[in-house]
Amino acid sequence: MCKNSQDIICSGAGTCQCGRCQCANSEENGLVYGKFCECDDRECIDDETGEICTGHGKCYCGNCYCEAGWHGDKCEFQCDITPWEIKKRCTSPDGKICSNRGTCVCGECTCHDVDPTGDWGDIHGDTCECDERNCKAVYDRYSDDFCSGHGQCNCGRCDCKEGWTGKKCEHPHSCPMSVEESTKKCQGNSDLPCSGRGKHISGRIFMSFKGTSIKTILIGRCECGQCTCFPPGDNRVHGKNCECDDRQCENADGDVCGD
Repeated sequence: MCKNSQDIICSGAGTCQCGRCQCANSEENGLVYGKFCECDDRECIDDETGEICTGHGKCYCGNCYCEAGWHGDKCEFQCDITPWEIKKRCTSPDGKICSNRGTCVCGECTCHDVDPTGDWGDIHGDTCECDERNCKAVYDRYSDDFCSGHGQCNCGRCDCKEGWTGKKCEHPHSCPMSVEESTKKCQGNSDLPCSGRGKHISGRIFMSFKGTSIKTILIGRCECGQCTCFPPGDNRVHGKNCECDDRQCENADGDVCGD
């Protein structure tokens, strides 16, 4: 009788006594309540001021309902436009608030960036609709390898230079075969071009996943059906489709087969 719709006793915020939920701290401040202790008004407390809804709204079941002129999850932002107008200004062309890549405050999107400093601005646009990371083969914040070095990245889309084509400008126009034919030839007996092992990032660079750790291994570049194994000059990665990677035999110290 004390389980909520998720089959959790008293929503994890109380104890069941004789078939009824006794909510935590209910006798002290009454912030946790409901038949199944499903309402927790502590969620409305602003971290900076310690006030419920920052003193600019009322809390019901863990949600703030703000006074006119105040907005935000805890009514922490003062804004002179209506909630409807705020949502309208922050809605991206695909109907999402800040393209699901940012936070809307008073009708303006603050875009989330992988680098907390935001200096690089890979995610930008009025509604965070542009993601320049889509132009990189492997997302590396410190790399300038946009569009395989053969194009210009415009709002997450590669505009290729003359002579190059492909989603990331990885395919020369002079190649007599299509991108699909080139990729298939580079695959050989592997599921991925140039024997990429792990998650397929693009047509040319792949990630290697081992256990719970993740490391980037540049396996090979496929251009016009031919693989160029990476890193250049490293004979440990070889084969027509870069299918041989002797680095897999090395331990953490670089010793081969434990030698």
